[in-house]
Amino acid sequence: MLIDRCIKFRTPEDKDRFIKLSVSRIEPEIVVTQWKRVLDRATREQDVHDFLELHPELLPGLYDLHNGPLHGIVVSKFPFGADYKCDFAFLTRHSMALQFTFVEIEDPRLPIFNKDGSFSQSFNHARQQIADWRVWVEKNIDSLMGVFSPMFETYNARDDRKDFRFYLVYGRRREVETDKKRKERWGSIEASDDKKTKVMSYDRLNLIGPVKDRHIVCVYRDRSFCAKPELLRQKLMVPRIRRPKRRPTRGSSRPRKLGG
Repeated sequence: MLIDRCIKFRTPEDKDRFIKLSVSRIEPEIVVTQWKRVLDRATREQDVHDFLELHPELLPGLYDLHNGPLHGIVVSKFPFGADYKCDFAFLTRHSMALQFTFVEIEDPRLPIFNKDGSFSQSFNHARQQIADWRVWVEKNIDSLMGVFSPMFETYNARDDRKDFRFYLVYGRRREVETDKKRKERWGSIEASDDKKTKVMSYDRLNLIGPVKDRHIVCVYRDRSFCAKPELLRQKLMVPRIRRPKRRPTRGSSRPRKLGG
C-alpha cells in the first residue's frame, strides 16, 4: 500500500499504529456478533456509522471488482459538489476499469413503509437523494478524478473506463417480511434497480470477500485523504451507544429518606 503518497497521518505514531493494524487479524465471528448488537441497540444513524468506520469490511460494494478498495482506502463523510455528502466512498479498479462507489446509510429505526403499505416519506426521500447524486456524478467525472488524484500517482487512470455504483442501506428485513404486500413492493424495488443503484436492508450487510483484508478509513480534507487518528487507537469493541434517559412514569415517586 502506498500510504506515504495517498494518506496523511497526523503523527508518525499514528502511521505506526496503522501498519500494525493492517497486519492484525479480523475475527469475523466477533465482528458479526457485535454488528447485530449495534443494529438492535442503535438509537441514531451515527451509532451505525461509528461501527462501520471501525469495520468498513461490512460495507457493500467493496469487492464488486474483486480487488477491494484501491490502496485499501475508504473515505468517510465524503463531500462532492456544493451540496452533497455521502457516508462512505471508495474506488475499485480491475482490468482498466475504474469504479467509484458511494454508500448512503440511514437511521436503522426509520420505517420503510407507512401503515397502508406504501413507501414512507423518509424512504422515498433517501431514494431521491441517491438519484440526485447519480445525476451530479455522471456530469462531473473530471471533478471526481481530481479529488481522487492522490491515488493515481503510480499509474495513469485517465484512459480507464469509468463506472459508478450507488448503495442505499435502509431499514430492517423484519419490516418487509411481516406482510405479503410489503414483500412484493420491496421485491419491485430490487427488480427495478439497475447495475448502478442498489437498495438493501441493513440485514444484507455481512462480511464479504477475504476477511484478512484491513482497510483504512480516511476523511477528505484540504485536498488530501487524512487518516482518522481516533480509529487507529480503537480496539475491537462495540462503540458506546447513547441511550435516551428514562422519564419517570406518571404516579411514580422517589423513595423518601427516613428521618432519624
